[in-house]
Amino acid sequence: MACPAASAARHFVPRGVLERLARVPDLAQQGKHEAEVAVLCVDVQSCSVLCEELPPPAMNHLLEVAFGDFFDGVQEAGGDVNEIMGDGFMAVFEGRPLHESARAAAQAARAIHAHEATSRLAAGMPEVSFVVNMGLHVGRALVGVTRFVGRSGERWTYTASGPVTNVAARLCTLAQHGALVLSAVTASLLTETYVVQPLGAYHLKNIPSPIEVYRLLGERRPATT
Repeated sequence: MACPAASAARHFVPRGVLERLARVPDLAQQGKHEAEVAVLCVDVQSCSVLCEELPPPAMNHLLEVAFGDFFDGVQEAGGDVNEIMGDGFMAVFEGRPLHESARAAAQAARAIHAHEATSRLAAGMPEVSFVVNMGLHVGRALVGVTRFVGRSGERWTYTASGPVTNVAARLCTLAQHGALVLSAVTASLLTETYVVQPLGAYHLKNIPSPIEVYRLLGERRPATT
């Protein structure tokens, strides 16, 4: 008979991590490896204001419904949500050519934006202002299991780390009014499929050099003959 605690524990672990563990049981012992990834950071705009406007149970319900839809969009595009930070989360797309990971992340971002209104309706709060901002960057990262060992015990997390995740998070802080903000290298991988708008060069916190920033506007329409 399955242990109830073990059955419940699987809900705390991203599906992609469970699948990797099934394929490679000693995944944690293998250490991290370098991989090309697309990192999508997602944040609810003015969440602190919403928390003041809504009772805690209502705010919790809205986030549960919305993030459930958002996570579906990420997984359907082939990504994993591997870090959740209160009113936001980070998703990683890997295991394919970099341009495909970038397109998958953009697909997930557009699905998230499409779910904004339906999530409010499903939560019974159509009048609430619920805007999601996102940042997307691509590059090489260390991917795998990080093990934290202390006197209280040991904890594992499967994630990507390095400058690519830092830049994606900083791009997300630049986004306003529901924008998806891209780095120049990410924009260059998406221009065949999407229309992007240059926003200029920005100095991002703890990033030594200015970064050219773009906004994804929408899909390109096929050329008419």
